[in-house]
Amino acid sequence: MDYPKITIVTPSYNQEEFIERTIRSVINQNYPNLEYIIIDGGSTDGSVDIIKKYEKEISYWVSEPDNGQSEAINKGFSRASGILINWLNSDDELYPGTLHLIAAYYLKNSDKHVFYGDRTIVDRDGRIIGINEGPSFKRSEAKFILKIPQETTFFTKELYYKVGGLNNELHYTMDVDLWYRFLELSDFVHIPYFLGAYREHNLSKSVEVFGPNKRSDKAQKEIERFSQLYSSKFRRIPKVRKLLFTLNQLRLILEKSSKKRRLEIEAIHEIISGDKMVF
Repeated sequence: MDYPKITIVTPSYNQEEFIERTIRSVINQNYPNLEYIIIDGGSTDGSVDIIKKYEKEISYWVSEPDNGQSEAINKGFSRASGILINWLNSDDELYPGTLHLIAAYYLKNSDKHVFYGDRTIVDRDGRIIGINEGPSFKRSEAKFILKIPQETTFFTKELYYKVGGLNNELHYTMDVDLWYRFLELSDFVHIPYFLGAYREHNLSKSVEVFGPNKRSDKAQKEIERFSQLYSSKFRRIPKVRKLLFTLNQLRLILEKSSKKRRLEIEAIHEIISGDKMVF
């Protein structure tokens, strides 16, 4: 069995509380062709000591100042030798079996370039406080459905560099900006399974951008830029957004009740349990 090489990059800065759980969620995948890279922005807490604890299982790491998350990710990807790549933030986690599933879907759909799964949302102690689970979609439907979890989205290095990679000037919307550029060249393949966890805490970006205080003016400016580039005025109407959400949830219910979906879940369970690798 030829396992496609997968590269994961973790950008980090002062995440001593969470980074060990992130690292362990990657190295405990037991995936035979993994390249793991950590780009630390010069942390002043205990992050570097934790990284050193696992450095035998890390392909490359560095701790030095950078200009933010996007630059750190691009720096890591510049060293990537994997066919498939992804970044996993230092407060998020992958669930067991994720890399084997990604590899299986890639081998089945080698003409596709983007693969994503569902996510849970956890608190700082790892308790599940929400989920992101949506229906599958075609490229032509993306503008009505596209809302996919970053940490569970893997893509080919070829596509990443074809669209120019992450925009270093973006710090909050760099993932969805990348997704829309991906859509110009590739469909997205949905894996109907929870592949990872996004951690929500006081310093997480979702709280900073969408929390009650909305602390960052820079974040709001990025969201305005994104809306101008990729979203129509029609979609920004609250009642329209609510209607689209409802329709997508109904579509998800129908999809989950289909025979095709049930068979796909059975195949996923076989891969997770190690009984087979491909569909």
